[in-house]
Amino acid sequence: MLSTLFLAWIAATTCMTGFSYVISTILNENFKEPVLLTDLLGKVFHVKLPIWVGWLVHYVTGILFLVLLIAAYSLTNVAISVLWGIIFGAILGGIGIMMWKGLYKVANTDPPTHTRVFHLQLIIAHIFFGMAAIGVERCYDAYLKMWL
Repeated sequence: MLSTLFLAWIAATTCMTGFSYVISTILNENFKEPVLLTDLLGKVFHVKLPIWVGWLVHYVTGILFLVLLIAAYSLTNVAISVLWGIIFGAILGGIGIMMWKGLYKVANTDPPTHTRVFHLQLIIAHIFFGMAAIGVERCYDAYLKMWL
């Protein structure tokens, strides 16, 4: 169980972040969550932070979102599916948007990017997160069944 959780966490957060980096490049915008987090937290604490702080906060948030996904799955008793990953990913995207809005309010600053496009990108990125997490669970479960 822990190895599945670890793999799902890394895969889902990396998949989501990769999507954000690709969209940032295509649209020539900064939707890179670790970079934005580093800059924003630096403003909150009035210090210049190294980029690894943003990466750390982003991946810690990823594990918290994965725990929410697992808790929701446990409470709903719905079969794990791609559709479930998409729906819950979109819900996580909405939660992510609220978190970003709260962070910008605490930092007393405006987002450095186009807000509506950033929010849409966040929802889609979290859909990728949900689908990757579900994909890891399914693949790992199938692998275990094949070998055990």
